Amino acid sequence: MHKRWAFWFSGLTMALVMLASFGPAAQGVAARTWATVSNGDSGDNVYTVQAMLKQRGYSLTVDGDFGSGTLSTVKSFQSSKGLSADGVVGPNTWEQLVLTVRQGDNNIVVNALQRQLKKHGHSLTVDGDFGAGTLSAVKSFQSSKGLGADGIVGADTWAALTGNPGGGGSSRADLARTIRDSSRIALATIHTSGVSDSATARQNIVDTANGGAARRSSYGNAPGGSVYLSTSLLNGMITLSQSWSYSVSEIAGGSHSANSRHYAGVAVDVNVINGSHVSASHPNQQSFRNKCANLGATEVLGPGDSGHSTHIHCAWPRP
Repeated sequence: MHKRWAFWFSGLTMALVMLASFGPAAQGVAARTWATVSNGDSGDNVYTVQAMLKQRGYSLTVDGDFGSGTLSTVKSFQSSKGLSADGVVGPNTWEQLVLTVRQGDNNIVVNALQRQLKKHGHSLTVDGDFGAGTLSAVKSFQSSKGLGADGIVGADTWAALTGNPGGGGSSRADLARTIRDSSRIALATIHTSGVSDSATARQNIVDTANGGAARRSSYGNAPGGSVYLSTSLLNGMITLSQSWSYSVSEIAGGSHSANSRHYAGVAVDVNVINGSHVSASHPNQQSFRNKCANLGATEVLGPGDSGHSTHIHCAWPRP
Protein backbone atom coordinates (compact mmCIF):
# COMPACT_ATOMS: atom_id res chain seq x y z
CA MET A 1 0.00 0.00 0.00
CA HIS A 2 2.76 2.43 0.93
CA LYS A 3 4.64 1.63 -2.25
CA ARG A 4 1.54 2.32 -4.33
CA TRP A 5 1.05 5.74 -2.69
CA ALA A 6 4.74 6.53 -3.09
CA PHE A 7 4.51 5.71 -6.79
CA TRP A 8 1.37 7.89 -7.19
CA PHE A 9 2.99 10.88 -5.48
CA SER A 10 6.15 10.40 -7.55
CA GLY A 11 4.11 10.49 -10.79
CA LEU A 12 2.17 13.55 -9.63
CA THR A 13 5.40 15.38 -8.78
CA MET A 14 6.85 14.58 -12.20
CA ALA A 15 3.70 15.85 -13.94
CA LEU A 16 3.77 19.10 -11.97
CA VAL A 17 7.43 19.64 -12.80
CA MET A 18 6.74 19.07 -16.50
CA LEU A 19 3.75 21.44 -16.39
CA ALA A 20 5.85 24.11 -14.71
CA SER A 21 8.42 23.87 -17.47
CA PHE A 22 5.73 25.00 -19.91
CA GLY A 23 4.86 28.22 -18.16
CA PRO A 24 3.34 31.29 -19.76
CA ALA A 25 6.42 32.23 -21.79
CA ALA A 26 6.83 28.77 -23.31
CA GLN A 27 3.13 28.46 -24.04
CA GLY A 28 3.20 31.92 -25.64
CA VAL A 29 5.93 30.96 -28.12
CA ALA A 30 3.79 28.07 -29.34
CA ALA A 31 0.54 30.02 -29.37
CA ARG A 32 1.80 33.14 -31.14
CA THR A 33 2.67 33.30 -34.83
CA TRP A 34 5.56 35.65 -35.52
CA ALA A 35 6.84 37.09 -38.78
CA THR A 36 10.42 36.23 -39.76
CA VAL A 37 12.68 39.24 -40.40
CA SER A 38 16.20 38.92 -41.77
CA ASN A 39 19.04 40.63 -43.60
CA GLY A 40 17.84 42.31 -46.81
CA ASP A 41 14.29 42.94 -45.60
CA SER A 42 12.76 46.38 -45.28
CA GLY A 43 9.55 47.93 -43.97
CA ASP A 44 7.61 48.32 -40.74
CA ASN A 45 8.61 44.97 -39.24
CA VAL A 46 12.28 45.84 -39.63
CA TYR A 47 11.59 49.28 -38.13
CA THR A 48 9.93 47.55 -35.16
CA VAL A 49 12.94 45.27 -34.60
CA GLN A 50 15.28 48.26 -34.75
CA ALA A 51 13.08 50.32 -32.41
CA MET A 52 13.01 47.51 -29.83
CA LEU A 53 16.79 47.21 -29.98
CA LYS A 54 17.23 50.98 -29.74
CA GLN A 55 14.97 51.18 -26.70
CA ARG A 56 17.01 48.40 -25.10
CA GLY A 57 20.14 50.54 -25.40
CA TYR A 58 21.70 49.29 -28.61
CA SER A 59 23.22 51.82 -30.98
CA LEU A 60 21.84 51.51 -34.51
CA THR A 61 19.97 53.46 -37.16
CA VAL A 62 16.19 53.01 -37.06
CA ASP A 63 15.25 53.35 -40.72
CA GLY A 64 13.33 50.21 -41.63
CA ASP A 65 16.18 48.71 -43.68
CA PHE A 66 17.78 45.49 -42.43
CA GLY A 67 21.41 45.95 -43.42
CA SER A 68 24.77 44.94 -41.98
CA GLY A 69 24.45 47.23 -38.93
CA THR A 70 21.11 45.75 -37.92
CA LEU A 71 22.39 42.24 -38.59
CA SER A 72 25.34 42.78 -36.25
CA THR A 73 23.10 44.24 -33.54
CA VAL A 74 20.56 41.42 -33.78
CA LYS A 75 23.35 38.85 -33.43
CA SER A 76 24.69 40.69 -30.38
CA PHE A 77 21.22 40.72 -28.80
CA GLN A 78 20.70 37.02 -29.54
CA SER A 79 24.04 36.15 -27.94
CA SER A 80 23.14 38.15 -24.82
CA LYS A 81 19.96 36.09 -24.45
CA GLY A 82 21.60 32.72 -25.06
CA LEU A 83 19.91 32.34 -28.45
CA SER A 84 21.45 31.08 -31.66
CA ALA A 85 23.18 34.18 -33.08
CA ASP A 86 22.11 33.68 -36.69
CA GLY A 87 20.82 37.22 -37.20
CA VAL A 88 17.34 36.00 -38.16
CA VAL A 89 14.53 37.46 -36.06
CA GLY A 90 12.16 34.52 -35.65
CA PRO A 91 9.80 33.45 -32.83
CA ASN A 92 12.44 32.92 -30.13
CA THR A 93 14.11 36.25 -30.80
CA TRP A 94 10.81 38.15 -30.96
CA GLU A 95 9.73 36.70 -27.61
CA GLN A 96 12.91 38.03 -25.97
CA LEU A 97 12.93 41.29 -27.91
CA VAL A 98 9.44 42.81 -27.66
CA LEU A 99 8.68 45.43 -25.04
CA THR A 100 5.26 46.21 -23.59
CA VAL A 101 3.92 49.72 -24.17
CA ARG A 102 0.76 51.36 -22.89
CA GLN A 103 -1.00 54.70 -22.66
CA GLY A 104 1.30 57.41 -21.31
CA ASP A 105 4.48 56.00 -22.87
CA ASN A 106 6.45 58.21 -25.22
CA ASN A 107 9.37 56.53 -27.01
CA ILE A 108 10.55 55.03 -30.27
CA VAL A 109 8.72 51.74 -29.60
CA VAL A 110 5.43 53.65 -29.55
CA ASN A 111 6.50 55.14 -32.88
CA ALA A 112 6.92 51.60 -34.24
CA LEU A 113 3.53 50.65 -32.81
CA GLN A 114 1.85 53.57 -34.56
CA ARG A 115 3.49 52.64 -37.87
CA GLN A 116 2.20 49.08 -37.49
CA LEU A 117 -1.32 50.31 -36.74
CA LYS A 118 -1.26 52.51 -39.84
CA LYS A 119 -0.15 49.47 -41.86
CA HIS A 120 -3.33 47.77 -40.68
CA GLY A 121 -5.49 50.65 -41.83
CA HIS A 122 -5.83 52.74 -38.66
CA SER A 123 -5.63 56.51 -39.07
CA LEU A 124 -3.41 58.15 -36.46
CA THR A 125 -0.39 60.40 -36.06
CA VAL A 126 3.03 58.72 -35.87
CA ASP A 127 4.68 60.79 -33.15
CA GLY A 128 5.83 58.29 -30.51
CA ASP A 129 3.24 59.55 -28.01
CA PHE A 130 0.84 56.88 -26.72
CA GLY A 131 -2.21 59.09 -26.21
CA ALA A 132 -5.96 58.67 -26.51
CA GLY A 133 -5.91 58.27 -30.29
CA THR A 134 -3.34 55.48 -30.17
CA LEU A 135 -5.19 53.80 -27.30
CA SER A 136 -8.41 53.78 -29.34
CA ALA A 137 -6.62 52.33 -32.37
CA VAL A 138 -4.93 49.63 -30.26
CA LYS A 139 -8.23 48.55 -28.69
CA SER A 140 -9.92 48.45 -32.09
CA PHE A 141 -7.08 46.34 -33.51
CA GLN A 142 -7.11 43.98 -30.54
CA SER A 143 -10.85 43.48 -30.89
CA SER A 144 -10.50 42.72 -34.60
CA LYS A 145 -7.96 39.99 -33.79
CA GLY A 146 -9.93 38.44 -30.93
CA LEU A 147 -7.47 39.68 -28.32
CA GLY A 148 -8.33 41.19 -24.97
CA ALA A 149 -9.01 44.83 -25.83
CA ASP A 150 -7.19 46.29 -22.84
CA GLY A 151 -5.10 48.77 -24.83
CA ILE A 152 -1.85 47.29 -23.49
CA VAL A 153 0.52 46.22 -26.26
CA GLY A 154 2.28 43.05 -25.16
CA ALA A 155 3.60 40.03 -27.04
CA ASP A 156 0.20 38.82 -28.31
CA THR A 157 -0.61 42.19 -29.83
CA TRP A 158 2.89 42.64 -31.28
CA ALA A 159 2.69 39.19 -32.91
CA ALA A 160 -0.61 40.10 -34.55
CA LEU A 161 0.67 43.53 -35.62
CA THR A 162 3.87 42.29 -37.23
CA GLY A 163 1.99 39.74 -39.31
CA ASN A 164 0.35 40.56 -42.64
CA PRO A 165 -2.88 42.56 -42.61
CA GLY A 166 -4.80 39.38 -43.38
CA GLY A 167 -3.37 37.16 -40.66
CA GLY A 168 -0.30 35.93 -38.81
CA GLY A 169 3.31 36.49 -39.64
CA SER A 170 4.68 35.01 -42.85
CA SER A 171 8.18 34.21 -44.00
CA ARG A 172 9.66 35.23 -47.34
CA ALA A 173 8.95 31.72 -48.65
CA ASP A 174 5.33 31.84 -47.42
CA LEU A 175 4.76 35.13 -49.23
CA ALA A 176 6.32 33.78 -52.43
CA ARG A 177 4.10 30.69 -52.27
CA THR A 178 1.05 32.95 -52.00
CA ILE A 179 2.18 34.80 -55.14
CA ARG A 180 3.10 31.59 -56.98
CA ASP A 181 -0.35 30.12 -56.34
CA SER A 182 -2.36 33.31 -56.92
CA SER A 183 -4.84 33.30 -59.80
CA ARG A 184 -4.57 37.09 -59.93
CA ILE A 185 -0.81 37.36 -60.52
CA ALA A 186 0.64 36.06 -63.80
CA LEU A 187 4.41 35.56 -63.82
CA ALA A 188 6.37 35.74 -67.07
CA THR A 189 8.41 32.72 -68.16
CA ILE A 190 10.48 34.71 -70.67
CA HIS A 191 12.12 38.13 -70.44
CA THR A 192 10.87 41.17 -72.32
CA SER A 193 14.10 40.91 -74.35
CA GLY A 194 13.02 37.48 -75.58
CA VAL A 195 15.74 35.72 -73.58
CA SER A 196 14.71 32.69 -71.54
CA ASP A 197 16.90 31.76 -68.57
CA SER A 198 16.63 30.71 -64.92
CA ALA A 199 15.94 34.29 -63.77
CA THR A 200 12.44 34.85 -65.19
CA ALA A 201 9.75 36.39 -62.99
CA ARG A 202 8.12 33.02 -62.44
CA GLN A 203 11.40 31.28 -61.61
CA ASN A 204 12.32 34.10 -59.20
CA ILE A 205 9.11 33.42 -57.26
CA VAL A 206 9.44 29.63 -57.46
CA ASP A 207 13.01 29.76 -56.13
CA THR A 208 11.93 32.09 -53.31
CA ALA A 209 8.96 29.86 -52.47
CA ASN A 210 11.42 26.98 -52.12
CA GLY A 211 13.40 28.97 -49.55
CA GLY A 212 16.19 30.09 -51.86
CA ALA A 213 17.42 33.27 -53.47
CA ALA A 214 16.12 34.64 -56.77
CA ARG A 215 18.58 34.46 -59.63
CA ARG A 216 19.63 37.44 -61.74
CA SER A 217 20.26 37.27 -65.47
CA SER A 218 23.76 37.33 -66.95
CA TYR A 219 23.27 39.31 -70.16
CA GLY A 220 23.34 43.02 -70.97
CA ASN A 221 23.74 45.06 -67.79
CA ALA A 222 22.60 42.19 -65.57
CA PRO A 223 25.25 41.20 -63.00
CA GLY A 224 24.41 37.51 -62.64
CA GLY A 225 24.39 35.81 -59.26
CA SER A 226 21.35 35.84 -57.00
CA VAL A 227 19.53 37.97 -54.42
CA TYR A 228 16.89 37.41 -51.75
CA LEU A 229 13.65 39.15 -52.65
CA SER A 230 12.52 41.81 -50.19
CA THR A 231 9.48 40.92 -48.08
CA SER A 232 8.26 44.50 -48.61
CA LEU A 233 8.20 43.79 -52.34
CA LEU A 234 6.41 40.47 -51.86
CA ASN A 235 3.86 41.92 -49.45
CA GLY A 236 3.28 44.77 -51.89
CA MET A 237 2.66 42.37 -54.77
CA ILE A 238 0.11 40.45 -52.70
CA THR A 239 -1.71 43.59 -51.61
CA LEU A 240 -1.83 44.91 -55.19
CA SER A 241 -3.51 41.67 -56.28
CA GLN A 242 -6.37 42.39 -53.90
CA SER A 243 -7.37 45.34 -56.12
CA TRP A 244 -6.27 44.21 -59.59
CA SER A 245 -5.27 41.11 -61.49
CA TYR A 246 -1.96 41.77 -63.23
CA SER A 247 1.01 40.29 -65.07
CA VAL A 248 4.63 40.60 -63.93
CA SER A 249 7.26 40.88 -66.66
CA GLU A 250 10.39 41.18 -64.49
CA ILE A 251 11.53 40.96 -60.87
CA ALA A 252 15.25 40.31 -60.27
CA GLY A 253 16.00 39.07 -63.79
CA GLY A 254 16.34 40.74 -67.17
CA SER A 255 18.68 43.54 -68.24
CA HIS A 256 18.01 46.99 -66.78
CA SER A 257 20.07 50.11 -66.07
CA ALA A 258 23.40 49.38 -64.41
CA ASN A 259 22.25 50.42 -60.91
CA SER A 260 18.69 49.10 -61.17
CA ARG A 261 16.84 48.17 -58.00
CA HIS A 262 15.75 44.98 -59.76
CA TYR A 263 19.21 43.61 -59.04
CA ALA A 264 18.68 44.33 -55.32
CA GLY A 265 15.51 42.21 -55.23
CA VAL A 266 13.21 45.13 -54.41
CA ALA A 267 11.55 45.95 -57.77
CA VAL A 268 8.78 44.56 -59.94
CA ASP A 269 7.65 45.46 -63.48
CA VAL A 270 3.95 45.08 -64.36
CA ASN A 271 2.92 45.12 -68.02
CA VAL A 272 -0.75 44.02 -67.90
CA ILE A 273 -3.48 45.17 -65.49
CA ASN A 274 -6.95 43.61 -65.49
CA GLY A 275 -6.26 41.98 -68.86
CA SER A 276 -5.14 45.14 -70.69
CA HIS A 277 -1.59 46.14 -71.56
CA VAL A 278 -0.23 49.12 -69.67
CA SER A 279 -0.29 52.39 -71.60
CA ALA A 280 -0.87 56.07 -70.92
CA SER A 281 -4.59 55.56 -71.60
CA HIS A 282 -5.00 52.52 -69.35
CA PRO A 283 -7.80 53.36 -66.87
CA ASN A 284 -6.00 51.80 -63.91
CA GLN A 285 -2.36 52.67 -64.50
CA GLN A 286 -2.31 55.82 -62.35
CA SER A 287 -4.25 54.29 -59.45
CA PHE A 288 -1.94 51.25 -59.60
CA ARG A 289 1.08 53.56 -59.38
CA ASN A 290 -0.48 55.47 -56.49
CA LYS A 291 -1.12 52.21 -54.63
CA CYS A 292 2.52 51.17 -55.07
CA ALA A 293 3.61 54.44 -53.48
CA ASN A 294 1.11 53.99 -50.63
CA LEU A 295 2.59 50.55 -49.98
CA GLY A 296 6.07 52.00 -49.48
CA ALA A 297 7.53 51.93 -53.00
CA THR A 298 9.86 54.92 -53.35
CA GLU A 299 10.55 54.57 -57.07
CA VAL A 300 7.39 54.36 -59.17
CA LEU A 301 7.67 54.81 -62.95
CA GLY A 302 5.27 54.27 -65.82
CA PRO A 303 3.78 55.85 -68.95
CA GLY A 304 5.17 59.35 -69.25
CA ASP A 305 8.53 58.32 -67.80
CA SER A 306 11.42 57.51 -70.14
CA GLY A 307 11.60 53.80 -71.01
CA HIS A 308 8.38 52.93 -69.16
CA SER A 309 5.62 53.56 -71.67
CA THR A 310 4.44 49.93 -71.64
CA HIS A 311 4.92 48.91 -68.01
CA ILE A 312 4.82 50.14 -64.43
CA HIS A 313 7.97 49.86 -62.34
CA CYS A 314 7.51 49.75 -58.55
CA ALA A 315 10.62 49.59 -56.38
CA TRP A 316 11.00 49.59 -52.62
CA PRO A 317 14.06 50.94 -50.73
CA ARG A 318 17.30 49.03 -51.12
CA PRO A 319 18.38 46.88 -48.16
